[in-house]
Amino acid sequence: MKWLLIFLIISGCAQVTSLNMQQHEFGVLPTKIIWFQIAGLEEEQLAMLRFQYAGERKTAFEESNCLGKSWNYNLYNLRNSAEASFLSQLTGKKNIKMTCEDTDLRPVWNYLSGNGYNTGIFEIEASKAQSLLSFNECGEKGVSFLSSLYLWLRKEPVAGAATFHYRNAISLVPNQITYDQTCDKLSCASTITDDFKGLYQAFRKVSSKHLMIIRDFSYLAALDKKDFMKARSILSDLERSLAEAIANTKNSTDRLVLVTSGDSRFVDMPDQGKQWFEFEKNGVNPQVKRTKLTNLVLATGARSENFCGIYDDSQVFERLLSGPKQLGLELKFINPFK
Repeated sequence: MKWLLIFLIISGCAQVTSLNMQQHEFGVLPTKIIWFQIAGLEEEQLAMLRFQYAGERKTAFEESNCLGKSWNYNLYNLRNSAEASFLSQLTGKKNIKMTCEDTDLRPVWNYLSGNGYNTGIFEIEASKAQSLLSFNECGEKGVSFLSSLYLWLRKEPVAGAATFHYRNAISLVPNQITYDQTCDKLSCASTITDDFKGLYQAFRKVSSKHLMIIRDFSYLAALDKKDFMKARSILSDLERSLAEAIANTKNSTDRLVLVTSGDSRFVDMPDQGKQWFEFEKNGVNPQVKRTKLTNLVLATGARSENFCGIYDDSQVFERLLSGPKQLGLELKFINPFK
């Protein structure tokens, strides 16, 4: 009886403190969230970066605590566009139509705002159809859908619009659409990492609780054009931004860095040294196919354990907002089913 009591006490005190061979504290509520939505991304594409590093150093993507896969379909399509997948992830719903009817759905920032969170969205080279700003054409419901957001666009500024420059102090105004002033019709003088660092440094000062969403469509556009040199450059830029975000999790237990993809592409990478050399030099040979039925999910930091496994695109939302227990107290943070 004595030994049984000791065993029960020891068992009750034991806990797992690592995830993916990294130190990790389970069940922690994330109060600072950085979410990368990268259209077209699939894990094998990381070879475009990994094989360039001396000693095959891991990329920031590979430093994630947890890897998951989400099914890229909804009630209407077997293969969704990236913007439809991203919207499903942001609302927790499968019935995405990519019409004004979607403004009836409740996005994640709507839940978070009632709990003291501010949300900023940084869109990178999104077309009119891909951009969340398309909801502005849906009347009052569209305006309400995007209310209380900080919105930044990495594309050529429209006449009279507010702009930002990563090297200057960035003023933040809710519901104001702000453009990167270094961009023109062809390109931007800044890098994605420059913009991300500048915007996040300013945004994190708005409140201690925040969600920043980076929505990139430039990588998918480069893949579809089979411009692999540009695709690799963009992926490298995004990797540096991700590394910057993950670095912040090392000194804090309440930060979550999430990466999700949409409309993932299969890139038929070379399988021989000579072919790979040509690919590295000129970006030729590989073929791109739209055959992926799943999207990539990577998570690091607080509550990252929720994102391991295989689930629907719509369940990314649930896993972001749902927590089990913290210090013996059930976290009734948000119930997405109410």
